[in-house]
Amino acid sequence: MEVSASRHRLLATTSTTATKTSTPIEDTPQNLTVITQQRMAMLNSRSVSEAVRYAAGVSDYGSKDDPRGYFGTIRGFSPDIYLDGTRTPDASASQSFSIEPWGLEEMDVLRGAASSLYGSGQLGGIINAVSKRPRLNQQNEITFQTGSYSRVQGAADVGGALNADKTLLWRFNGLIRKSDTYAKNIKNNEIYVAPSFRWRPDDTTDFTVLASYEQLDAGSTAQFLSAAGTLYRTRYGSIARNFLNSDADYDVYSKRQVAIGYNFTKRLLPNWTITQNMRYAHLDLDYRYVTAVALLADQRTLTRQALLQSANYNNVTLDTRSDLKLKTGSVRQEILIGVDFRSDFLANRRGQRTAPSLDLYNPVYRAIPWPTYGTRTNTNETETQTGVYGQDQITWHDFYLTLSSRGDFTQSLTVDNLARSKTPQNNNAFTGRVALLYKSVIGLSPYVAYSTSFQPQVGTTRLNTAFVPTRGKQIEAGLKYKPVGNAPWGKDFLLTADFFNLVETNVLTTDPADSTYDIQTGEQRTRGFEFEGVGRLPFKIDFLASYTYQDPRITRSTVANQVGQRPVAVPSHMASFFLKRDFALTRTIVAGLGGGLRYTGNTAGALPATFLVPSQLVGDLQAHIDYKRMGVQFNGTNITDRKYVAVCTRSVACAWAPGRSVYVTLSYKW
Repeated sequence: MEVSASRHRLLATTSTTATKTSTPIEDTPQNLTVITQQRMAMLNSRSVSEAVRYAAGVSDYGSKDDPRGYFGTIRGFSPDIYLDGTRTPDASASQSFSIEPWGLEEMDVLRGAASSLYGSGQLGGIINAVSKRPRLNQQNEITFQTGSYSRVQGAADVGGALNADKTLLWRFNGLIRKSDTYAKNIKNNEIYVAPSFRWRPDDTTDFTVLASYEQLDAGSTAQFLSAAGTLYRTRYGSIARNFLNSDADYDVYSKRQVAIGYNFTKRLLPNWTITQNMRYAHLDLDYRYVTAVALLADQRTLTRQALLQSANYNNVTLDTRSDLKLKTGSVRQEILIGVDFRSDFLANRRGQRTAPSLDLYNPVYRAIPWPTYGTRTNTNETETQTGVYGQDQITWHDFYLTLSSRGDFTQSLTVDNLARSKTPQNNNAFTGRVALLYKSVIGLSPYVAYSTSFQPQVGTTRLNTAFVPTRGKQIEAGLKYKPVGNAPWGKDFLLTADFFNLVETNVLTTDPADSTYDIQTGEQRTRGFEFEGVGRLPFKIDFLASYTYQDPRITRSTVANQVGQRPVAVPSHMASFFLKRDFALTRTIVAGLGGGLRYTGNTAGALPATFLVPSQLVGDLQAHIDYKRMGVQFNGTNITDRKYVAVCTRSVACAWAPGRSVYVTLSYKW
């Protein structure tokens, strides 16, 4: 995947994520945010959750950073995570493939259905991370960071040419971190290395090998606490913000992951290019945790359950496509034809056992009895997906028409080693997209788009009938504005506003004949409005701004009191604003100051909504000073140290948000 965003700006110019072709963002008939490397560095983005802050339509579950993975939503649905254009292992959240922002050129947030190019996936959108890769005129950088939670981190990004004619390039990204978290006894230690090599013998051939290894020794910051004592005080007061509901001697979250792949691009003719992306990924997980079951009537005793989980995951992705550009009179076309393949294997083992109860206000941690390995879940899951897709981008004068379609063939086999059963599933699906954009001479570009999605569901009904995929459809209408010429209000910014309506059917819901089974009669929809601005205003003021109104609802369910309810942890209102200005103090010294506010509306804390998690408003600060090749940067989040609950998903699954955290980063570039 070619990276076309400028790494030195907040506003990128083009992206390949929405169309798999290099298309200017203002000409893309879909709401797309490209989070550049500069933006991630400015905000000190230490995770996917922190990188997507200030993006419209995206929630990060109340600013609760969790080393296990990303737990947010786009337009009310959990997004799929991609790396370099192909999907990462998509097991349950605790087994997700980690994305390290230090190793990225950019991160793209594509809102809405993307199945017409990417195959099976959630309706709300995707997040595509783009790896750093070797380049000419590489700017090397080393950094050292320290700050809250005893954080000590060193990182390096270096590269260059291996031969005199500079046809062989190399790059190495590495990071090592030792850190606690806001949750007592929960670590966030990491070792990350990502070497890459690039061979470019001429202007028509480009071959890049990308590899990475990550060792994560951490834990879950999603402390499962009761609403009583967090959302509202009891007669005993409030539970401490750093309270550990698990056990320091039992907790382990140890993940080892490795990935290796390549990107190959060959220009056969000036107007015809062949591209292939391939990646193999493997991860091993060892996870032990103690979770809450119920709060007793005394309002202080939490009953608990110990979990022991391991996973072995293998993932192979391959995407091959042809890009042909044609011109006939006043009509220009870019025709894309491709085929991709994905194979996943997951060996999942899980045991559970009752753990000693815990007093929330006078905790005494007794030894946790270990569950027996693989007694609750013991499955081997294999899934393959083959997709054939095509797209035609037609330009006539100032009209841009995009037509995309794809056929997918999926197969899966779940082997339950406990029940000694096998559940095969075969699903085929056709998805598509049609979109039209008009680009006016004054920089305004209205657009309208319709797209569909599908997502296979593993499992069977009570009658042993295999589930069919969920199906989704989306209508989106929007307006983009990028100033042209020498507009007095600036030219280096982009505004996007859109209305959307998403509907997903075949959603799993409880079987009324037997609540231990599911049937597929559920439906969920989200409709709303988004606004986003990014770039540079006059007087060299960098800005990020967004507002989201969304109305996610369960519109059909066999559970009567769920119909009309909001899904848990999905806000209806979100808004954010960030401003930053640099000042040249001398010819060699540049200083900068920035700050922002992030607002998240209230969310349902349970389903049905028996209680609400209040809205949140937090502030961020950023300041830096650079002298020649050296720099010092300060970042602070939740700068007023507001104490609030980040998220609840049931009455005993609430988590505090982190308090004030501050970090200082020293850097040297050459």
